[in-house]
Amino acid sequence: MKPMESDALDCRALEEIQISAVIPVYNREKTIARAIESVLAQEYPPAEIIVIDDGSKDATREIVQKYGDKVRYVYQDNAGVAAARNRGVSEAKFGWIAFLDSDDYWLPHHLKHIVYAMHATEEKAVLYFSDIEHNINEKGGSYWDFCGFSISGRYEFRQDASRYALGLRRQPMMLQASVIQRQIYIEAGIPKALVTREDTFFFYRVCLFYPACAVSGIGTVMSSDDDRGGRLTVALDSKTPRYHDCTILLYKELWRYNNMMNPDQRKIIEESFVRAHLDYSRLFLKKKQFFNAMKKVLGGFKINTLVALKWIIKDLKSYVLKRL
Repeated sequence: MKPMESDALDCRALEEIQISAVIPVYNREKTIARAIESVLAQEYPPAEIIVIDDGSKDATREIVQKYGDKVRYVYQDNAGVAAARNRGVSEAKFGWIAFLDSDDYWLPHHLKHIVYAMHATEEKAVLYFSDIEHNINEKGGSYWDFCGFSISGRYEFRQDASRYALGLRRQPMMLQASVIQRQIYIEAGIPKALVTREDTFFFYRVCLFYPACAVSGIGTVMSSDDDRGGRLTVALDSKTPRYHDCTILLYKELWRYNNMMNPDQRKIIEESFVRAHLDYSRLFLKKKQFFNAMKKVLGGFKINTLVALKWIIKDLKSYVLKRL
């Protein structure tokens, strides 16, 4: 997908829209400069650039500090990506936050296109997001295409944005391609314990209860340049207990707001919460940890017995059919 061709945008008329660019980083001496350079090259520049170093032990600090007062460098002891993002938001001086991962980079028009949509919608959305060139299985391509998502026109504003979070096989939003209202990010409150899937939690929280806007075109390129062999989301996949711990925590936190959801939303979140327990039990079964597997099954039954039974029967049918 080619970047969106935009009409001339008078940035001077939009100077009231001030964005803080936040880059969390951990041991990315080989890619952090590219990320920073892509922010500095924006046709609509952010009001500030903040790099949150989450305890890097390589030359990340020295590389960032070469940019002098163009970049505000903040160091903290290693606490994980959610804590680093939260720190970046707390350090930000302006009302809108644009995240960028340290091994990805923005195309020059990224913020310009999003600011156009913000201006056109009078900043009524709390979340603006664009497409990503994604390294799915190293093949590249549009992340929106992968999600089965598209819009007509330059942007799509939704007062009820729950379709973005619940109506597709994957959420079409990613933090490194989003601009977020700072106060809403703070209110959403990403738990520090979510070392993975923190973006999924955040987009559920926002899109279930606030308006959002999709902006046409690819604005961010997700790379696979990490010399340690992969991204965090690859290292913590569904075969790891930590992934399942985070998934259960994600839905547990969301379920606290179930009285604010409509019946359809509540049903989807509840079924996903039960499913998260049963998926975890399957991991324990593969490891022959039967006591732990049973505890997770019972956890699913405690949330909703009928839903748990439905999922178990469905899994059993699938298992039998594979053996026929």
